[in-house]
Amino acid sequence: MVIALDKHKKPVGFVTEKRARQLMDRKRACVYRYFPFSIILKDIDVRSLEDVPSYRIKIDPGSVHTGIAIVGNNDDTVYYYIQIEHRASTVKKNLDTRRGARRNRRTRETWYRRAKWGNKTVGNHQSYDSSRKDGWLPPSVQSIVDNIIHWVSKLRKLVNITDCSFEAVRIDTQLLDNPDIEGKEYQNGTLAGYELKEYLMDRYGHTCQYCGGASGDPVLEVEHKHPKGQGGSDKVSNLTVACHKCNQAKGNRTLEQWQKELQAKESAGKAGKNPGQSEEKPKKTLNQIRIENIGKVLEGQAVGVSDRYCAWVTSSRRATERPLFEMFGADHMECSSGGHTKYNRTELNLPKDHHYDALCVGTVPEDGYRDRTNGRVLYVKAVGRGSRLRGKINKCGIITVKLGKRAKRIYGFMNGDIVTADVLKGKHVGHHCGRVMVRERGCFDVRTLTGELISASYRNCKLKQYADGYQYQTEAKRQKGNSSR
Repeated sequence: MVIALDKHKKPVGFVTEKRARQLMDRKRACVYRYFPFSIILKDIDVRSLEDVPSYRIKIDPGSVHTGIAIVGNNDDTVYYYIQIEHRASTVKKNLDTRRGARRNRRTRETWYRRAKWGNKTVGNHQSYDSSRKDGWLPPSVQSIVDNIIHWVSKLRKLVNITDCSFEAVRIDTQLLDNPDIEGKEYQNGTLAGYELKEYLMDRYGHTCQYCGGASGDPVLEVEHKHPKGQGGSDKVSNLTVACHKCNQAKGNRTLEQWQKELQAKESAGKAGKNPGQSEEKPKKTLNQIRIENIGKVLEGQAVGVSDRYCAWVTSSRRATERPLFEMFGADHMECSSGGHTKYNRTELNLPKDHHYDALCVGTVPEDGYRDRTNGRVLYVKAVGRGSRLRGKINKCGIITVKLGKRAKRIYGFMNGDIVTADVLKGKHVGHHCGRVMVRERGCFDVRTLTGELISASYRNCKLKQYADGYQYQTEAKRQKGNSSR
């Protein structure tokens, strides 16, 4: 679907690709933006229309990807899909590099200076000067919030969005670390099984706790540490995540019994080996990995889990909710849980993907949505707007080369601009569209919408859209599930 605006750049609604092409051929419309693709209707004034359709935006936030779906309020139809890839990991990596350089320099040269910032408190005041305001978030987490709010604001200018459904992710990291803390929300209600499995998947990082993924089985199941056949219960503290192969191999044994059996098999296997056979750093077998991980499970440790992403999502939830409530108001906001989203996706038989998760946030029709997107998804990747570093540093953090000022625009183009490039010779002959990386000599690199990197002269490039800090890619996926009625 194509977003349509009136002659005053006010949102009208969506039109099909065929209709948009006809309007532009008849000179009744022109392109306003390419990403997301929007047109201006030259002879339409939204104030003269009797009924302007309204839409609901559905958001499934995440630490790495965020899914967005736009659905109609009155016709149970999905019109647009967007997936946003955040750059929180890149921001954190850059901050770690900067912190290492600063610490190195401080240790060598400025150790005698008073620290400028810190979090320690002595008495009723801080021991350092701090400019952090209440509600401060780390830059990596703040970038996630900014991306979501920026795109909601941008889409509201293009589409008449009046309502919002938001998945309010609540991950209790204390409960992740201390499984003995029980909660009724994991045991009661229609969504008990979905909420419980979603909690366990988050807690154990979608990783088999017995093999750590070494078996290669992608199917994960909820598994009882102490089997119910031997008196085990359904308490959260007795549940874990295991792949299908490990779950079947464990059977009705306790962890101690299974570990002893695996150790006996390994001992018998070593005894049957030829003593003269060379053993040069042999790879661990699946049973050896299981024995090691079972010991960690018995000690209460989680295998292959980091709480970083859970903390990112939890800390950014409130910061994202606040602006959304200010935009739409409490009467037009709907907050849901991850278990409810998974329940809806299962009922509608949709595949696991971020934009489908967004579609299933909150209330959904019993018969599902009518899909008017033709399977097209706009993939958006946050790439930033450049670096503030004005010099090159060595491994000790010392600036060795200072970079002088230079013009951002070269031959009328700037890094990040969306351009079309007509390559006339070489291995990349053809018409290409993508994000440009400029050079002073005039030979540019263009990252196409399919991810291919090509080279083109500035003479063969034409500007389509100015840089906005995002990289775009469009792709039509074959719909595996059934979201239409």
